[in-house]
Amino acid sequence: MGTKPLIVVSLEGITPNALSCYGCSWNSTPSLDQVCAGGLIWDRLVATIDQPKQVLQSWLTKGARWADPYQNLGAISLVSDVPVDDLGDHCFDEITIVPVAPVSEDQFPCDEAFETRFGQLIAIAIERLKQPHALGAIWIHSNFLAQCWDAPLTPKEEPFADEESPETFDAEDDSLGTGVLESEDQDWNPVSNENIPLNAIPPNFKIHPDDDPDALPQWMDRYASQVGLVDLLFGYLAEEAESLDARLVFTGISGFRLGQGKAFGSSPSELRFADVHLPLVISGGGPLRIPHLTSGDQLPKILATLGNENAEHYSCEQWARSRSEAQSIRITSNRSRAAVISPEWFCVIDSDGEENLFLKPDDIDDFNNVARLRPDVIDSLTTLT
Repeated sequence: MGTKPLIVVSLEGITPNALSCYGCSWNSTPSLDQVCAGGLIWDRLVATIDQPKQVLQSWLTKGARWADPYQNLGAISLVSDVPVDDLGDHCFDEITIVPVAPVSEDQFPCDEAFETRFGQLIAIAIERLKQPHALGAIWIHSNFLAQCWDAPLTPKEEPFADEESPETFDAEDDSLGTGVLESEDQDWNPVSNENIPLNAIPPNFKIHPDDDPDALPQWMDRYASQVGLVDLLFGYLAEEAESLDARLVFTGISGFRLGQGKAFGSSPSELRFADVHLPLVISGGGPLRIPHLTSGDQLPKILATLGNENAEHYSCEQWARSRSEAQSIRITSNRSRAAVISPEWFCVIDSDGEENLFLKPDDIDDFNNVARLRPDVIDSLTTLT
């Protein structure tokens, strides 16, 4: 069949816990679900460092060699709202950085999906995909989930008309509307404004016992609106990928807390599993869920393997291996003295010396700290650091 072009979408501040393809019951992501129906999904991909910028740099530099199989197909492009001035020796033939201003208290959500920061990126990317020149790979990256919650709060009543295929996207065109892929399936969460501010500043806060109990689910609704925007626009990319016979990849470079560890946001003061747990969904080669603990450092290798026409995307032998055979992963963080995740455990020594040990993968939200019961496990894991 030959090597297929590659389209990658990566996001800062994206948690698998808000994606229905990862089992989320309170938010729907039908576009991602559709890709997962015939693709690969990694259940336990973990970032090895909790600094998003460094994760992205490690993936995009030329030494990662993820783009090698695609360079003979055509141009390798990057479209991002994050400056990459210090990217160093990279593999991109063209880089487009969408300038964005810092979000302020008087900035509110947009009325239209393609007015948003992420919408502008997708519009530019689809315009590139529609150009006649050959495509090798295009990487689309955004940090809007961590920096600017500008997704519309409620859906528009009228989706794209069937005869109006989004063939000419323009980030400055106000006529596009929000739209949905399939309006009857799209679950865009309306938001109450009773207990939370509705400007575009993302929240980062600790949860206290005397906080309003209604505020947390309302913040979760706000986050669900942002993820709904991602899923909506990802659906248009999926249509373009199908027309180009391209491989589509969706992943994250950092997580997001939705109450785990009594915190909400992308930068809590203590490190927990939700901060480094990343989604990874790849079209084709499935359907297959991959439950094995996997280091985020493996992503460039995974992308390169996808471009090798003679390689299996994920072999039966790989999937059949015992989960306990996976290597433990050391996580570098300035929020902890030590952090290690193994197939069975997640151990974090906080900056103040407090020990935390959580059974994995059962205790996905770090609910039950068993550090005092298993000091032997803590000693064994911390020797790896």
